[in-house]
Amino acid sequence: MMKVGDKVYHWQTMNKIGILIESFTDANNNMLTVGGTTATRVYYKVEYEDGTIDTYHAGEVMKHFD
Repeated sequence: MMKVGDKVYHWQTMNKIGILIESFTDANNNMLTVGGTTATRVYYKVEYEDGTIDTYHAGEVMKHFD
């Protein structure tokens, strides 16, 4: 998992780099895993330079390395 403050980007918009401001789970939104058990989904909130804040699934966000 990434830490708050890391530079990240969404896989569809690699040229738009933002800062991870929050990592959270949604207990009401479970997913079924391969083993047949359920797990909560992890979400990231990303703030971009233009001030917009977007929420993505954790698997859709990649860490940006300078």
